[in-house]
Amino acid sequence: MSIFKCVRPQLVVITRPDLYEDEVAQISSLMAADAGFLLHLRKPEADADDYRTILRCLPPEHLPRITLGDHFELVDEFAVGGVHLSGRQKEYCGTRKVRISKSCHSFEELADIAPYNYVFFSPIFNSISKQGYNAAFSEGELLKASAAGLINEKVIALGGVDEQTIPLLAPYAFGGAAVLGTVWNPFSLERFKRLASMF
Repeated sequence: MSIFKCVRPQLVVITRPDLYEDEVAQISSLMAADAGFLLHLRKPEADADDYRTILRCLPPEHLPRITLGDHFELVDEFAVGGVHLSGRQKEYCGTRKVRISKSCHSFEELADIAPYNYVFFSPIFNSISKQGYNAAFSEGELLKASAAGLINEKVIALGGVDEQTIPLLAPYAFGGAAVLGTVWNPFSLERFKRLASMF
């Protein structure tokens, strides 16, 4: 049973930043195991052809669940469902309507999220994948932001999210959570299935 207060809490899986041999097979196994999560394809050092190689190898029916972290020109080539704005890609100028998300790291940023389908808010807990990237907000601050409506169903908790920390999100108004290290370090389909069952 989900601990989230919204009707449809969102699970987002962010890919490893590097390119590696078994990635397409691993992504495909995740998508076959659970039909509800979104996948953020985030490869900061990868070029458009690297993205194309991954997207071409995935079953077409899974593409609408994929959000691109870079190379937004591929939205017109592949039926991906979203783009994630960042310092590298500050805007989406495509003509096809897709989900638009971005990352926030302060309560001030959460005051202006109306244009986005959802946003990541981090770091909530100590990061699993980034050494020294520790929780930035106290329990009191998160409760106050939830009560004020700054944390709501559009806000996805990111940073240190795993089976142990997901229940700790219950007091807040997050619309879901994003995971990275707990799925890939090392890769475990069974661990992912347990995570997905919490949404």
